[in-house]
Amino acid sequence: NSTLSVNPPLTPSLPSPLSLKWNNLSFAMNEKKGQIPILSNQFGSAPASTLTCIMGPSGAGKSSLLNVLAGRVANGGKKSIAGNISVDGTPIDPYTYRKQIAYVMQDDAISPTSTPREALTFSASLRLGGGATRKEIDKLVSDMLDELGLSECADRLVGGELIKGISGGERKRTSVGVELVTDPSLVFLDEPTSGLDSYSAHQLVLLLKRLASNGRATVLCTIHQPSSEVFLLFDNTILLKDGKVVFGGKVADMNSYFDGKSFPVPDNTNPADHAMFTVQINSGKELDKKGVFMIDSEVHELKKQGSSAEDGKDIVPDVKSTAFTQLKWLCSRELDSLVRDKGALLGRFGITIFLNVLFGLIFNGAAEKDDSINSNFGDHFGALTMVTISSMFGAAQPTLLSFPSQRPIFLREYSTGTYSILPYIVSKLLFEIPLAFVQCLVQWLVVYWMIGFQGNFFLLLLSSFALGVASASVAVLLGSAVEDVKTASELMPVMFVPQMLFAGFFVAADQIPKYLRWAQYLCSLKYAMNLLSIVEFGEACQAGAEQQCAKLLDGNEVEEDLAWFYILVLFGLFAVFRGIGAYVLTVKA
Repeated sequence: NSTLSVNPPLTPSLPSPLSLKWNNLSFAMNEKKGQIPILSNQFGSAPASTLTCIMGPSGAGKSSLLNVLAGRVANGGKKSIAGNISVDGTPIDPYTYRKQIAYVMQDDAISPTSTPREALTFSASLRLGGGATRKEIDKLVSDMLDELGLSECADRLVGGELIKGISGGERKRTSVGVELVTDPSLVFLDEPTSGLDSYSAHQLVLLLKRLASNGRATVLCTIHQPSSEVFLLFDNTILLKDGKVVFGGKVADMNSYFDGKSFPVPDNTNPADHAMFTVQINSGKELDKKGVFMIDSEVHELKKQGSSAEDGKDIVPDVKSTAFTQLKWLCSRELDSLVRDKGALLGRFGITIFLNVLFGLIFNGAAEKDDSINSNFGDHFGALTMVTISSMFGAAQPTLLSFPSQRPIFLREYSTGTYSILPYIVSKLLFEIPLAFVQCLVQWLVVYWMIGFQGNFFLLLLSSFALGVASASVAVLLGSAVEDVKTASELMPVMFVPQMLFAGFFVAADQIPKYLRWAQYLCSLKYAMNLLSIVEFGEACQAGAEQQCAKLLDGNEVEEDLAWFYILVLFGLFAVFRGIGAYVLTVKA
């Protein structure tokens, strides 16, 4: 076909089934010392309604090839892509249609507090646009759950590391279902059998085989070392070594190919094991000498079918849900997550209550007014300092530790066009801001009267709340930039230590070297401490502790007339760091 037809509104994906072909495809990383080749002169095809696997040892380029074909790699910057890719004979740029195809990541990026039914419904409701009614979507989801063998666990939580849920095989099938529910024509899967036992792996590949053979889609996946039973389910295979094609064709033809290259397959041997063993024990030079790599003749034959790449933006219909619909579904999922993950909620408030009761006991009465105010000023300031630092930690730490685990879910959903960045950020804020306010309220209800603070309760609460949301935004920025909780934990000192150094607790602002003073203006804790000092010590200074308070306020360049300015700056930092975090997320996607 020279053109692609447009599907009815219920099916915004590419028309089914489709054939995918590529030739002379290269992918390299651009470094200062030159290009580092990842894929070299790749060629191959995934015929319509077939199941094709990409095999090869670690570092062979399996995932790189899959990601390039699926449009998960943008050409430009440090990445250089060249070659021809066509769908049903029409040259395209895969990056332009990446949001209209199904891509199942190796890791199951699904909300642990959702059920399989909810996960599929969420995907269908947002990715099918306005062309489907809720009744149609519910039936579509129900049929898909039956087809995936998920009906019995459809209403149990998916679960994760800290939440008990469905089995690994069921979770993987849910990941597949989230993509298949949109009725895609091209399905890409990265290591779909990774982490599954042999039975679950066989059942999953059998499901993909049925999907392809029934004419529903063309399926292409990477796989490391399948069993013979699993391998024989595939129609075609592509074997890679050092970014080059060793074999590309029908599974049934692979044995004869290796026989002809002086690498005969022993009797009763898994063809996949033999192929992997051959490319692993022989160097690229040895394989090249024996002519094992498929080269010029095959490439020349494929070049007859293609032409230079063109912009494919108009080839694929791009159906999107409205921003309001996206916000509604995202808020629903956020609410479910908040209510169902009771451990996280209890932990957050439990730690807040415990620490502030401890502060209250240790600093009990330290801030109360009496004739000896000069003598207990140090305790008074120390109490305020600890409560302020606790406000920062209490808001930022849960966000910093939880966001990296939510990041893969966002990357998967955003990259497939499930929603745009603004509804996602707004849905987070609609729950995060009230939660942060309640947390600050609980904190001050505990410490205000126990310690005997003198400042206006509501201004102290507002100051801590502004610090909390600003600190959480910095945590979102760091969490967006890293890939796992471990790295986020290692970055925590980078976030917290400079805040304390520049806040005026240990070193007055006028004692900081001039070439470093600029950094204090990026620290939310600095503004919060200035603000809280004004609110708390304004009365104390008038009551006879002028010398102590003046030293504190003047040394840290605190202007009492700028109290509301400090509040505005805190909310400004909140907005700026949240915006940068959102930008980092979209770039990573």
